[in-house]
Amino acid sequence: MSSNISVYKICGFCGLEFLAKKTTTKYCSLKCASKDYKRRLKNQKIENSNLQTIKIKNQPLIDLKDKEFLRVRQLALLLGFSVKTVYRLINTKRINAHNFSKRKTLIRRSDIDVLFDQPRIGFEIVLQPTEQGKQAEIKDCYTITEIQKKFNISSGALYNLIKRNNINKFSNGKFTYVAKKDIEGFLK
Repeated sequence: MSSNISVYKICGFCGLEFLAKKTTTKYCSLKCASKDYKRRLKNQKIENSNLQTIKIKNQPLIDLKDKEFLRVRQLALLLGFSVKTVYRLINTKRINAHNFSKRKTLIRRSDIDVLFDQPRIGFEIVLQPTEQGKQAEIKDCYTITEIQKKFNISSGALYNLIKRNNINKFSNGKFTYVAKKDIEGFLK
């Protein structure tokens, strides 16, 4: 027994309105149905690929958590450090390690666990204030270009001289100034 029902529906793929003969129809045409099927298959393949990638990424960490002895690179991966940082910790004797051969340094896992159980040594970051010398008057200063011309010195040599001797310089507008008394002591 056939049905004489005609229902207006919206296509699940293209979003256009169409006249359906059944209430369960989802698509306006075979073309939209097959395109949506292909889209669903593609999304499913992408999702499976992403899950496998995550699984492969996390596999080394799962394997490392069960090992009793770790190499430097494995420890760096486990802790999220760089290899240089792990070697620095070994050199400062914060981590016990044994070098079996030229390329085989092993660290006991229990030593790493003990490292986290130790009380923290207070580290303070101390910022040393930079001394800002009094800026001399502009009339008592040379510009960088004036120094180069007067004393016949290259810009690189002048830069190194100022840096090496901690000579104060300051900028005012587009010019950089150095006090005459500071620079003349080195160039005369």
